[in-house]
Amino acid sequence: MRNWACSLLSVLPLVLVPSVSSHAQQSQVTVKHMPDSTIAVVSLWPNQLAAKPRMQLAPLEVITAVGLEQVGIDPLQIARMDLMIPMPGMEPLFGCLVQMSVPFDLSQLNPDLLGDQAQQSDAGFEYYAISIPRGPELWLHQIDPKTAIFGSPIFVKQMLAERAAPSQFAAVVGKIESQQDAMILLSVEPIRPMLLQILPSIPPQNLPPPVAQDLMGISSNAQFLAIRAMIDEQDRLQLVLTGATAADTDDLETHLNNLIGFGEEVFVTQAKAQVDDSTRTGAALQQYIDRISAVVVDTLTPTRNGNRLAVEVSHFNNVSIVGAVVGMLLPAVQSARFAARRMQSSNNLKQIGLAMHNFESAYRRLPATAGIDDNGKPMLSWRVAILPFIEQGNLYNRFHMDEPWDSEHNLALLEEMPETYRHPDKPTKPGYTVYQAPVGEETLLRLKEPTRFADITDGLSNTIMIVETAAEAAVPWTAPQDYEVDIENLSTDNLFYKGLTQAVLGDGSVQTLAESIDIETLKALFTRAGGEIVQF
Repeated sequence: MRNWACSLLSVLPLVLVPSVSSHAQQSQVTVKHMPDSTIAVVSLWPNQLAAKPRMQLAPLEVITAVGLEQVGIDPLQIARMDLMIPMPGMEPLFGCLVQMSVPFDLSQLNPDLLGDQAQQSDAGFEYYAISIPRGPELWLHQIDPKTAIFGSPIFVKQMLAERAAPSQFAAVVGKIESQQDAMILLSVEPIRPMLLQILPSIPPQNLPPPVAQDLMGISSNAQFLAIRAMIDEQDRLQLVLTGATAADTDDLETHLNNLIGFGEEVFVTQAKAQVDDSTRTGAALQQYIDRISAVVVDTLTPTRNGNRLAVEVSHFNNVSIVGAVVGMLLPAVQSARFAARRMQSSNNLKQIGLAMHNFESAYRRLPATAGIDDNGKPMLSWRVAILPFIEQGNLYNRFHMDEPWDSEHNLALLEEMPETYRHPDKPTKPGYTVYQAPVGEETLLRLKEPTRFADITDGLSNTIMIVETAAEAAVPWTAPQDYEVDIENLSTDNLFYKGLTQAVLGDGSVQTLAESIDIETLKALFTRAGGEIVQF
């Protein structure tokens, strides 16, 4: 099998569901199988798209051949596919519903996808387990000859559960007209507190204050956000924001126009800075920049219908328009991506913090930063010790605990680093992690001696347990290596990334620390029993 990403892409089409006779019936099936916890959905209509005149120059035959060869189904026979995503938690969950336009049987699938797995049963629920290298286990279940689902085991069960009535989000999905060929729909309300916590903590160099203010305004007032792509004579790409009330929509419109105006200003300033206006050609280029930016702003000006705002770009395959639009929206897009990855890293830290607390509950102590042999030699990291508490008990059992991390046997497990230890935004060597314990004489975790909660007299909420370091300071995840702290000569080298770092405190909460933090405050956070009063 290929790597996790390639394997997942191969599996996506196989869950393709039966094609229902109409768009309305497809929507009914989607709504029926959408768990109440769903906050986002990505929907595709491949069969509809393939039939459009605009697609006749696409390599449709090749797409069909690759699908049949690699997966066992024709992707172009998928009537509708919905990828459903719940609220972010300790581990990523998802489910995919596929509706085919023709009957389909799982026996048609490429045997490599299922390996040697036979159909399994869980309390009468029949499914196939799909194991993806370096990825989570997935369950695949066929509902009827044209419909199948796959995804995280917990979420797959939720997709099949009976519901008295659809959730508000599912009801909105069911009412959307199927004019688009692809759509992303997000319910903003469930993640609003998270957004309003993250946005103010992003340093100004990464998120200019005007942009932060407008993004917070949009986060505060938006009810739903949608992105729709329609392949037709105009090739339309549409961003839709809805407010719960007219007043909310008024605020949305103001903040959205502010972002567009700021993007225009940044685009024009940066573009003109690269042009020498002392020549006739340079002066003409600057005039062109002014003109094209005005055209794009006019194109991006939102239209309003009740509590619905829409920004639509037609002919989005036009290179010049796409370039200008991307240039204007890039600051906001980059900031949103940075915030999303920080959120994912925060979830990793929360899972580590919870594992530490569960370890303490089981053993009445926290793990030392390293296991020690009879001669006092460090053996394996605390990251190995807590594996059973991050649902990696099988991996834990494969380690030889009486051997150091770099023994021939244990070193072979380095490449099997759990996703919990992988930072989403920091490039590191395979098997290396930036999630490290501060280690020193006064820190919460100690090298050779375990710490008990009673030892942390400064208070769990005032003491750092684990930090994320810069990528340059990443260490092998199994090695007894961590972020060394000398309180008397404290250095913040390799601690911050883009002006920030995140840390999980002794109480399991995750806090964002800015590079501008007072050094005395940071010292106090690193000590477990220093007696300092911490305010941050």
